Amino acid sequence: MKRLRTHYENLQVTENASQEVIRGAYKFLSQKWHPDKNQAQREKAERVTKILNDAYTVLSDPEQRRAHDEWIAEQRTVRKLADQSDHPGSSSSKNYVYHYSYALSPELAGHRERYVSLNDGTVMDVRTGLHWFCHSVGERWHPGGIFTGTPQLHDAELAAALPARVNTGEGQGRFKDWRLPSEKELKSLYTRKGISLRRVLDDSIFSIDDKGPYWTLTDNPWLYDNVPRVVTLQGEAQRGDGELVLARVRLVRGPDRAMLAELMHQIATDYLARGERQEAIHYYQCSLELAEQASGVEESNIMVLMRDLALAHFESHQPTEAETWLHQVLERKRQLHGQDHLEVFKALVDLASLHKSLGNFRAALDDLTEAYRILTRLESVSQGMMLGVLYDLLALQVMHGEQRKAETLISRYLEHSEGADLGAFSERTNVLFIILGLLRSSSGQGAADPQHLYRTFLECSPPPVEEAEDFTRAPFASA
Repeated sequence: MKRLRTHYENLQVTENASQEVIRGAYKFLSQKWHPDKNQAQREKAERVTKILNDAYTVLSDPEQRRAHDEWIAEQRTVRKLADQSDHPGSSSSKNYVYHYSYALSPELAGHRERYVSLNDGTVMDVRTGLHWFCHSVGERWHPGGIFTGTPQLHDAELAAALPARVNTGEGQGRFKDWRLPSEKELKSLYTRKGISLRRVLDDSIFSIDDKGPYWTLTDNPWLYDNVPRVVTLQGEAQRGDGELVLARVRLVRGPDRAMLAELMHQIATDYLARGERQEAIHYYQCSLELAEQASGVEESNIMVLMRDLALAHFESHQPTEAETWLHQVLERKRQLHGQDHLEVFKALVDLASLHKSLGNFRAALDDLTEAYRILTRLESVSQGMMLGVLYDLLALQVMHGEQRKAETLISRYLEHSEGADLGAFSERTNVLFIILGLLRSSSGQGAADPQHLYRTFLECSPPPVEEAEDFTRAPFASA
């Protein structure tokens, strides 16, 4: 099935991105793809620029954005239901709502993959959840881990004022809560290098000056009045409030385990897309643990992580684990939303898809029966969604010899659906009439019922050709 492309994807932002983030992404990408800067591929740059302009036009307008969001939600649900029978269990979650709307291209980096690089000059420490500058203030980071410039040296007063200056405007990496690290936080970056056992920074991640002192804040601001201090890699800390002391600055923010969970989720999804399933499972589990420990992570996001973990287990031929996680998602959704909710319906459809793919059609029938019952109780459910579940459910009922239930199901659907709704999906609706006729014929009702069935068919179905409007479409008079 063709991929659903949204304006959010075109601007590389997530679906709850603020207007500030959308503006920033549009400004960055439009400058990057400006045709004048891409003479070697000008035709492509012009095409991309038009896509970016269209996306920004929609997402910058509240009404157009709301309509786009509604279209996305319906398209995803209808596509998943339509695709289930051909590719059971294959649809991956698309609705993870990021808290930060920032993580674009995370990748594991550093010794023993201790860091997650955001490919913007900052990294997150997997151990601590801290988000670090790769470079000292005064230097510049370039793609590929190249550093240019010279670290600026600051006295204590300038060092204390520096975070506020950096956080003004767009900040660094679109974040505006950078600060001086504490001594403990800065020292957490140091590792022992080789045989010499010298304390150093990982030079595959950070710009290096092993002998260079750094400004920090004390770990106990009440005891030391929060006066900046100097730490060197080779020696002890010294106070910076006496004689003039100059040192470099490397800023930090966090710890931010919620953001780290998002990055791990993206990394796991990339592994799964490449077919590296065990690695995907590992990082989905890491992401889930971080998300459950962190504050500010929505329950819906945690359930998306569980669902993706179930998918990874399924693709790794571990169906028992996959089913366990999907059942956990179902129960948590019931606790959060109650029994009759669209999210509970989606969880039941996931379980049905898994059970069908495993050949457990009885369990799939039970799942879809409950899912369809929920749909009939919800308001504003699209007819396409209703028909998608109904077709699947009818096939399973007939497979299990429940023809009478299938007949009743079709009859109730036709009775409670308005003519306009049925006409919107005339081909599928016509198939329902055929199935209903066959079921009634097989149960001995066919002889007494064909005229009523055909009259209903004429009411709900559009004429075969435009000229047929001349024919009366109202019910026939009783014989």
